[in-house]
Amino acid sequence: MPRNLAAVFCCLALAACGAPADDPFYAHGDCRRVDLTDAQTGAPIVGAEDMALDAEGGRLIVSAYDRRATEKAASGSAPPPQGGVYAVDVDALFDAQKSLEAMPLVDRQDFENGLRPHGLDFAQGEIAFVNRGYVEDKGRWRMRPSLVRISADGDVALQSAHCATNDVALVGDSHLFTRDHLACGGVPRFFETVLGQKKSGAYFDDGGALIDGVAFANGVAVLSDGFAVAATREKAVHIFRANKEEGSRQFVADAPGAPDNLSVSGDGDIIAALHPNLLRLAFNRKLGIGKAGSRIARIDIETGDAALLFDDPKGALFSAATIGVATTRGLVAGSVTDTGLLVCEKET
Repeated sequence: MPRNLAAVFCCLALAACGAPADDPFYAHGDCRRVDLTDAQTGAPIVGAEDMALDAEGGRLIVSAYDRRATEKAASGSAPPPQGGVYAVDVDALFDAQKSLEAMPLVDRQDFENGLRPHGLDFAQGEIAFVNRGYVEDKGRWRMRPSLVRISADGDVALQSAHCATNDVALVGDSHLFTRDHLACGGVPRFFETVLGQKKSGAYFDDGGALIDGVAFANGVAVLSDGFAVAATREKAVHIFRANKEEGSRQFVADAPGAPDNLSVSGDGDIIAALHPNLLRLAFNRKLGIGKAGSRIARIDIETGDAALLFDDPKGALFSAATIGVATTRGLVAGSVTDTGLLVCEKET
């Protein structure tokens, strides 16, 4: 059975997520998709899967690569296509009507196995991301991920990463990263996917676990006094708090969908991109069939309550959103398969 088709059949075991009852803060009429193009090459940018807000610089740091095209090319002899890390001016994005240029921040020549950034974080002028390099192996291309950290001065540091490393967060001089599986392939990974086995988690550089034994650990975010980890197959976000007044606190916030990447709003709440239906996502992501729904929610870090910001369960306006970021102008979302970014702003 072809690998992509097998992955879709694995997802037949996934339950569809029910539609929430509350109306979202942003209606479809408040939102539009803005295409992005590479300012150096003019090429359209597909798969802006993750992003982080540089509030001081007034820009979004965006990681993007076309995963479907990359995975298709990996079975051939030519190197798979690459992606990029980009800066997008927030005001220019909200003022744009149809398209906007994005400025590359990272030189592809610095990466021997190619530049294909996945999960990404930005803090104190530094950028960290999971890079999905590919190496040639017996006539095919095999993914070899690494963790990349770029200092405010532009120095690039790389370290090897587990095959299933998904997202990364900057924690001082260290990192907190998630891996979404334990197995790297074959039958063990197949059963992890089909059965939703709890064999993933979030880990620090020294090997210590923030949390282990969750079902498909995905996005991770640093809170003002703790951390948040998305568990996609559990439809939940694990929240960790620690402060002098309350001490340590760990709890699980139920999400109205399957959470992907996370960001933190200016007032400290979690902005979670949610998948309304994982089966639709599987067909869209793996085979390019149909559109996948998009849902963005704000999760209160005190109570765990979720409030919808945007909801498009059939992907009519924007398909397969994997990240949402709250800015002073409004909401921005990126997607693993769609082009450009979704921009939502209330009229004043």
